[in-house]
Amino acid sequence: MSIEIEAPRPAGADAVTQQLPVVVAAPDPAPVEAPAPAAPRPKRAGNRLYILDLLRFLAALAVLGYHFIPSSEGSWGPGGDTHVLGATVKAGLQYAYLGVEAFFVISGFVICMSSWGRSLSQFFVSRVTRLMPAYIGAILLTAAVVTLVPAGRDRPHLSHTLINLTMLQRFLHIPSVDSVDWTLFIELKFYMLFSIVVAFGVTYKRVVLFCVFWTIATLFSMYTGSAFLEGLFEPFYAPLFIAGITLYLIHRFGPDLLLWCMLGTSAAIAMTSLAQRDPTKRGITSYPVTVVILLAFLAIMVAVALGWFSWVRWPGLVTLGALTYPVYLLHHRIGLAFIGEFHEHVPFWLLFTTVVAGVLLLSYAVHHLFERPVNKRLRDGLIRSFARIRAADERVIAR
Repeated sequence: MSIEIEAPRPAGADAVTQQLPVVVAAPDPAPVEAPAPAAPRPKRAGNRLYILDLLRFLAALAVLGYHFIPSSEGSWGPGGDTHVLGATVKAGLQYAYLGVEAFFVISGFVICMSSWGRSLSQFFVSRVTRLMPAYIGAILLTAAVVTLVPAGRDRPHLSHTLINLTMLQRFLHIPSVDSVDWTLFIELKFYMLFSIVVAFGVTYKRVVLFCVFWTIATLFSMYTGSAFLEGLFEPFYAPLFIAGITLYLIHRFGPDLLLWCMLGTSAAIAMTSLAQRDPTKRGITSYPVTVVILLAFLAIMVAVALGWFSWVRWPGLVTLGALTYPVYLLHHRIGLAFIGEFHEHVPFWLLFTTVVAGVLLLSYAVHHLFERPVNKRLRDGLIRSFARIRAADERVIAR
């Protein structure tokens, strides 16, 4: 298409030329393009997901049931629990160990959520104050009970107990006061890796890249069988954390194809790692059943991410969520010590109910009387320490 525009008449130009029309080609209309996708809108912060408190507590009860029944290592006496529960119920409880997998998925979700907008020092303070107070209380109580109860086995040395208080015993190859802390060892490595993102500032892009790179490192760890890579990247549990992180991105920004692919890839790798878990290898559990349970839990977490459980707002779930960590830390050796001491004198159901109730009460006491006060003091002290570091740096710069 063209239009005729009369040319301006510069001084000194030929008269005929001045009167000639100038044909100027007008540009073709710009092609109509689809609007660029809008940037994902983060959801408003501050909306507590009460359903996560419930899921964490149920996962803790599942692990408790697993340790008290199928994994009790004869604490009930020869065949004591099987005789009362029946072989079918006991076999079903073998799958309760998957509560740990649930913990890792929820942990990835919560850590990504709680680190958003925080500096590295704030992230460090939040993690230390979340983990250490209850952990220290649990180590002291467990060591005391296992030492004093006559049926206690493998009483910890004092030096080992002191090192356990730092939560670094597995790095140092020191025996643990309670074997359940193996999950904390993996959590610590997850925090160390994710702190790289926090150091640069948590953003949508950086979190996605972190998940992609960690997935690649996981695959190479599995492929090479390198002990160093496995120790660094935890390939058998990394997919669970990555799935949790991806689910939080879905919750915060909404789903898209990339996030669904990331979640599906993590689920596929996690299912592969399930085939290499001890209960499955020993023929105690069925691999198809473990896969179904894992996928069912991931489906529940997808529903959480999409907001389908936003109607769950019972304040009592906050208390259950607060008790989850102490219950997990306190139930194992303390519970089995009392079961081993009294199983010959107390009926099964009465002893089981009493021990579970005792663990819950002890956890409540540790949370209110030890964890919360120590948490506040520890938080205030760490905040002052980091403020002092910043002030010292500012004085150096001012000079």
